[in-house]
Amino acid sequence: MTDRAVSLLPGVATSRPLRVVPGLLVIAAVCFNAGLAVVNGTVTSLGPAVVIAAEMALVLAAHVVALANYRPQMLPWYLLGAALLAVACWRSMALQEFDPKYFRDVLIIPTFVVLGMTFDRRSLNKVVLTLHAVVMTALVFEILATDAYSAVFKIKEYYINTRGYDAESFWNKNSDLFVNAVRPDTRLFSFLDLHRVSSIFLEPVSLGSYCIVIIAYVCARYEDLSRSQILFLVGGTLLAMLGSDSRLAAMSSVLIVVIAVLARLLPRYSALIYLPGVLAVAFLYVTLGGVQAGSDDFPGRIAHTVHLLSRFSVDEYLGISADPILLSESVDSGIGYLVLTQSLFGVALIWGAIVLTSADRTAEQIRYVHATCVYLSLTMIVSFAFLSIKTASLLWFVYGVLQMPLANPGPGSPRRVETTGSLQRRVAAAS
Repeated sequence: MTDRAVSLLPGVATSRPLRVVPGLLVIAAVCFNAGLAVVNGTVTSLGPAVVIAAEMALVLAAHVVALANYRPQMLPWYLLGAALLAVACWRSMALQEFDPKYFRDVLIIPTFVVLGMTFDRRSLNKVVLTLHAVVMTALVFEILATDAYSAVFKIKEYYINTRGYDAESFWNKNSDLFVNAVRPDTRLFSFLDLHRVSSIFLEPVSLGSYCIVIIAYVCARYEDLSRSQILFLVGGTLLAMLGSDSRLAAMSSVLIVVIAVLARLLPRYSALIYLPGVLAVAFLYVTLGGVQAGSDDFPGRIAHTVHLLSRFSVDEYLGISADPILLSESVDSGIGYLVLTQSLFGVALIWGAIVLTSADRTAEQIRYVHATCVYLSLTMIVSFAFLSIKTASLLWFVYGVLQMPLANPGPGSPRRVETTGSLQRRVAAAS
């Protein structure tokens, strides 16, 4: 079986101009909210339907591209999507209602994985560097000209119009920035005389998540990045990390660097233990340390997740709970939100697909899946922001791109752990 694309849509060719489409789609997925905010603030008021329609259009376009360039490696991800749809149907039948948002939350994962599988890995750096340049430009603009940034994006107005926020939720009445853009004294980098920056993500939590994705990317692909590219990516990310004041980004980045160094020494599928391992440590930390939920800091968020999961009954773990209080409280607990909306079975399916279907032919594949699992394991304890298309699209697109081999080693060949650069040199030499 070859790695050549199999077109399922007649008349759709993989010509050179069309090869850039997957990259453009992921850039659009990261940036479209910022674009809509500009339209909302300067042209006409928008409603939730416009945001939903834009996201649906991106998801549909991604699947059109993927099916037009179908590869056998996509099958497990389409099966995952079908299984998650079955979970959504099970939940809707049990509760006698269907909320498409919960299915959309997890559909983002297989959507951008299969989109990534259509893209040429040799062009991946160009996409990431282009996107990083956009993020850094908006970041510097926000820092140096905050009033102008606020006037362009009018973030408060955008979230009130499109997300159902109440004006009273924004406690800083003199600012048009997001509700949590204020930098309190208890933050990690509270010594900075600057609000928590957001760049094109409009809110600082997603900018923190973006920082983690870029650190994971650099750790996975540093052999294929020049020194100037690494400096640009890492330097800009550190600036964004300081600006967004993301505790999660700082902690996750350190652990990802450590895991990246050790990844090639770890057993196959060892990333499976990260999520249950982090949960076990969280329960021990909260139980033995007597940590109480309620404070808006890292220990408080961990305790919140532990206490939330401890209150779950069988219905919650089966994903058929209609308790609005638990659902509302789960916004600060990614694993709690996933269990409530996807069931424990659905969570196991997603986690198993991420780890068990991942290739380990190259060092970058191994490092990236470990980095991804570290990021997800930590962020699931404190937030469900990892489900946002603004950052999830890039995370899973890179995952999908790296899954595709550069050359077919043939059946029965030994497992090789190589970098993209060494694979390219080997293929060139063979030619």
